[in-house]
Amino acid sequence: MGITKKIVTVVTVFGMAMGLSIATASPASADPWIEQPQILEISNRKTAYSVKTPIGTVQVRYGTHQGRQYGWGRTLNVSPPTGGRHLLFEVDTNGDRIPDDQVLVLAGKNGSNWTKGYRTSASSARAFRACILDFLESACADTSNRTPWW
Repeated sequence: MGITKKIVTVVTVFGMAMGLSIATASPASADPWIEQPQILEISNRKTAYSVKTPIGTVQVRYGTHQGRQYGWGRTLNVSPPTGGRHLLFEVDTNGDRIPDDQVLVLAGKNGSNWTKGYRTSASSARAFRACILDFLESACADTSNRTPWW
């Protein structure tokens, strides 16, 4: 076998091995978030919690996208000042009900808004909550403006 054929064989075998390792990558390493436009593709959207607050309604919603269930936050009828309120969606991944991940979006655009979605889990350790924040707030500390954990 000539040197050129040996090199081609080695490159081919290496490429096949790399392809196998990519194809067998663990799904656990996949990003648990889906983007806002993908939420619109969900046809079986349901509301887990809906809380009417002094500054608007805040919800935790869920539904299935491409065979996987996701949860996300949504606001409705956010009171002025538009651009002065935010929707915070918090994710607890280990069961201590302290946020481990979160996403923050501007609330009130056209009176309604939603966040990216996070994959749900059969484990009770995974939980979500959402809240409406005034411009200077950064956490769901005000219990009157948030949902319970779901």
